Amino acid sequence: MFRQVVMYRWADGVTPEAKAGLRDALERMRAIPELLSLTYGHDAGHFDDNLDFVIVADFADFEAARRYVADPLHQAYVQDHASKVAGERFVVQHDWDGPAPL
Repeated sequence: MFRQVVMYRWADGVTPEAKAGLRDALERMRAIPELLSLTYGHDAGHFDDNLDFVIVADFADFEAARRYVADPLHQAYVQDHASKVAGERFVVQHDWDGPAPL
């Protein structure tokens, strides 16, 4: 299994509507067959220096993740949403041999 974790710090002035658009676009990406599992959420706000949003996506392997990135739904997500709300973006990708996602 291959896992990708993406974390954002919002850009200045990002509106609640733009954040909702990002979440809606994430939901549309569930239709991409290579995406085995997708979880995401806003930071709970317990500490001031935390990042604002996280996405965890699981794939069968790295090649499946590459096909996912090339999919038009993912490309639209990046162009129309992620690139407009992210002030900072951090990514960790790793092979993962934990239990299979439900």
